[in-house]
Amino acid sequence: MNTRRFLAAMAVVVGALLTACGGDGGGDAAPAATTLGIVKPASACTSLASVDLTDIGGVGSAVTSATEGTVAVNGADVKFCTVEGTLAPAIGFRVRLPIDTWTQRVLHIGCGGLCGSISASVEPGTSYGCPLVQSGGFVLSSTNMGHTGADANWSQDAQKRVDFAYRGVHATTLAAKKLTQAYYGQKERYAYFVGCSDGGREGLMAAQRHADDYDGIVAGAPAFLFNVQNSLHHGWMARSNRDNGLSTGNVVLYPAKAAMLHAAVVAACDPLDGQADGLLTDPRTCSFDPATLQCPAGAADTRACLTATEVATVSKFYNGPRDPSSNRRILVGGPQYGSELNWAGVFVPANDTVTNRVGSDNFVNGARYVIFDDATPPTLDELEFTEAFYGRLRTRHPLNDATNPDLSAFKDAGGKLILWHGWADQHISPINTIAYHEAMQKTMGQASMDTFMRMYLAPGVGHCGSGEGLPNMDLVTALVNWVEGGKAPDAIHTVRTDAAGNVTASRPMYPYPEVARYDGKGDPAAASSYTRGAALYTTPTPDWAGIDFFSPYAAAPL
Repeated sequence: MNTRRFLAAMAVVVGALLTACGGDGGGDAAPAATTLGIVKPASACTSLASVDLTDIGGVGSAVTSATEGTVAVNGADVKFCTVEGTLAPAIGFRVRLPIDTWTQRVLHIGCGGLCGSISASVEPGTSYGCPLVQSGGFVLSSTNMGHTGADANWSQDAQKRVDFAYRGVHATTLAAKKLTQAYYGQKERYAYFVGCSDGGREGLMAAQRHADDYDGIVAGAPAFLFNVQNSLHHGWMARSNRDNGLSTGNVVLYPAKAAMLHAAVVAACDPLDGQADGLLTDPRTCSFDPATLQCPAGAADTRACLTATEVATVSKFYNGPRDPSSNRRILVGGPQYGSELNWAGVFVPANDTVTNRVGSDNFVNGARYVIFDDATPPTLDELEFTEAFYGRLRTRHPLNDATNPDLSAFKDAGGKLILWHGWADQHISPINTIAYHEAMQKTMGQASMDTFMRMYLAPGVGHCGSGEGLPNMDLVTALVNWVEGGKAPDAIHTVRTDAAGNVTASRPMYPYPEVARYDGKGDPAAASSYTRGAALYTTPTPDWAGIDFFSPYAAAPL
């Protein structure tokens, strides 16, 4: 055990136990995390402006401001000393240090998309109702990962690609810990990470590269298969929704037709889990055929049916590409049945106004120079959906991807990991995360995994939240309870809220592959009406062309 974790384990408990936010399926309180004593600053906030960060970022690294102010956290005002600065050459960071409420914990908040801005958020995702967050118990850090949105050429800069791949988060975390030591006169007892999408990739990257950075990580909907995700996945979705299969074609499917499709999918597959609630507990049990919605030949009014071209497009969405010679799957997974309402704005236009663009175009165009080492990387129309094309994605796979299933170093350091994904994710297929879970089982063994990781899949929940499901959950408390209290998470209490923030439904979410089963008699909107159910689907993820990406590998650059 390293020194930091030894000190954490030996920390004196002061005060009562903290009541956890989430409950189990029956509505009982979750196991409580130890309340660490509140530590006040040992020096002035302004003194942090002189903290030397060159040992972390190199020459040119500096704090640019250190100011006190009040920030609203879930409606409650929290006083922070906010420190901003740069870690050379261009990693911008922000660290918020609580003035009156620090509980000896630090938390890094991951950045989504291609980042390029410093998150101003003080409410990390999946911390719904968490008292440690609401009360300002964490030092919070965030980063732009080495570039700004206005820097159009960042992806052509080798150093900035490295900073985006992993260095920005790691260096910012080290800086946050050094500032914590300087401000409070002591080190943090525990360090955590919470992120979703690219933030999920960042969390897994940390577990794979820097096993001692965090005691616990929540990684949601991880974009860890970065090179494939932002080339062949978004490329396939974008080109499938063009009538000629190229960016020059007319967009085929629009939101109104996607909504009609969704209604038909739910009508056909919702009952398969034993409850008609509009949600597919495991979409893999669904085998809906979009051709059942095809308009009759010669139909004059096609508003209530799918044209033959629309059926072809939808089928491509669900089925994904195959190598034309070997017939091998090119992608591990695509959008799942039940996700159709969330497609708008990604590979379906945001509204029904006629256009020749879709959101997926932007992901392919924006990541070209990050993924490929070609002097002129392939454009959307130049992508090839073949096994051979994977050779071009492997060059920077060890740099950008976070798919190494061997997390032994993180486990041995005492780290805990919670993975989660929404079944109705419109950006990243939950099948990706399931395939990674299977790779971990193969590499580390289920018994080993059970000691340090859990995975949850949320029915009807979109990318990092939203959707028709119950997207509000507190995985932060579950992680803290596990790291500090030794109690592994089980049922996670999830809720749906209305526009006013009122809870309209609650339900437990069980570790994969178990599911929540309605008891058939209680209030279907109450968590107490659900029990633990066995897996609905047990067939392993099918073979695909990039399966070797989920094999152990040496991270690069070394």
